[in-house]
Amino acid sequence: MADIKTNYVWSFDLVENTMTKDVKEDYVASVRTGKSFTIKDIANEIAAERTEYRIETIENVSKLVDEKIRQIVCNGGTVVTDTALYSPSISGIFMGDKGTIDPNVNKCAVNIAPSQAMRTEVAKVEPKFSGTVRRMGGARISLVLDVATGKTDGTITAGGMLDVTGTKIRCTGADGTGLGSVKLLKLADQSEVATFTQLGINDPSRLMFTLPADLADGEYQLVVETWFSTTSTLLKEKRTLVYPLTLVVGSSAGGGGGDRPEIE
Repeated sequence: MADIKTNYVWSFDLVENTMTKDVKEDYVASVRTGKSFTIKDIANEIAAERTEYRIETIENVSKLVDEKIRQIVCNGGTVVTDTALYSPSISGIFMGDKGTIDPNVNKCAVNIAPSQAMRTEVAKVEPKFSGTVRRMGGARISLVLDVATGKTDGTITAGGMLDVTGTKIRCTGADGTGLGSVKLLKLADQSEVATFTQLGINDPSRLMFTLPADLADGEYQLVVETWFSTTSTLLKEKRTLVYPLTLVVGSSAGGGGGDRPEIE
């Protein structure tokens, strides 16, 4: 087997495998994702490495390429880039051989598969266990609302209030009386930047708290650690809930919101 040089590391948590209901001790990996990059961020990085290219030129050309890919695929063609293969598809089963379309079952979709270049690069990644096991039990953080702006796209306001909704998210300590932990981590290095010791609302389906007024521009991750299970039951081990969407303060960060393409 060829020697593969490792250039990258993916840190991962363990999450309960919900596909095997009868097996209680099997887990799947959930990769701790880093900064969310926009085309503008990528253009900035390329321009920094290749000074002969202007940021605006890279960004505009990339948008033109993306637009043309969408048009070609929607016109029934396939596109192969250095990163992925795009091909049209139709989902669902057809009953009989007449090709009768059921709009509730048969839908137009796009298959996106990694290219050989992408697979080669991914082969250089080393997985590394973070040490965190997330025992969900149906618990999850569903949505974070910035009360100051009314936005739920991940943008948040320093000094503003966050309204967090979900399932089994009440933050309680091991004895059920105090708080567990609600904190913001800096996305880039997972360092802790804020811990919230007072919650305006601390319910099984809702948390509310105020962000520090001096919270610096950047990208963050919301983490809730709790022993709560039900109103009458505590967990034997703490449960760690991580909001999957990056939270962004300021306009200079890489963008936590925006549309996320659905890949089938």
